[in-house]
Amino acid sequence: MIENPGATPNLDALKRLLRGVKRRLLYVLVAFGVGAGLTWYFRTRIFLWILAPAGDQLSPYGNPVFTGPTEMFSQTVGLAVKGGLFAAFPVAVYHAYQLLRSILGRKVRRFLVVFIPSGFVFYLCGTAFAYFVLLPTGLKFLLQFGTEVATPMVRITEYMSLAIAMIFWLGVVFELPLAMLLLAKLRIVSHKRFQKLRRYVPLMAFVLGAIITPTMDMVNQTLVAVPLILLYEVGVFLAWLVRPRPQKEVSP
Repeated sequence: MIENPGATPNLDALKRLLRGVKRRLLYVLVAFGVGAGLTWYFRTRIFLWILAPAGDQLSPYGNPVFTGPTEMFSQTVGLAVKGGLFAAFPVAVYHAYQLLRSILGRKVRRFLVVFIPSGFVFYLCGTAFAYFVLLPTGLKFLLQFGTEVATPMVRITEYMSLAIAMIFWLGVVFELPLAMLLLAKLRIVSHKRFQKLRRYVPLMAFVLGAIITPTMDMVNQTLVAVPLILLYEVGVFLAWLVRPRPQKEVSP
């Protein structure tokens, strides 16, 4: 019987790969636990930070209310889980990159070293825009509308769902330039195609603004639409930067 000499080395390499994956997953789980634990420990400060854009208008008492005996506890557990995911995500991205680094080309590695941190920066810019601009403006309109007829009594569950959803999705929307850059880099959509689609961007920006914002008024839609239009222009510029260059002819 003839043995395959490459079987044992391949098996050993697979075992080393699996050990490396397990070790990196452990780091991600530790990051999740640390993030969740810190969120639980500082839960009061984090809740107050998320509630700050609403001011003291959520109820006659200032703060939101809860109507069930387990509602506040479940919201705290949910907040801790989100804090753990927030801490674990960058660790997971880093270790995924380190795991795949050996099979990636040098150009791809150089691109990812710039692309991944830029993605975090753009996402944080989007969350900051939602927290400091969009949430205070939208909530001011919503919580003051009709107060001569009824008094707001907002539950903590309803407020947290709205605030966290807006913060999360605005961060995703601000990734638009990098998504355009990636499409152009992969030769899926050219920068010329993006330029031709420019005429439809204002309309789509206002439609998306109407979907994202908690109100349907033009002020809040404009607050979302204008940054989206600017982000699209940034994306067009980035797509132009990575456009395919014509190869120079080599003289005989």
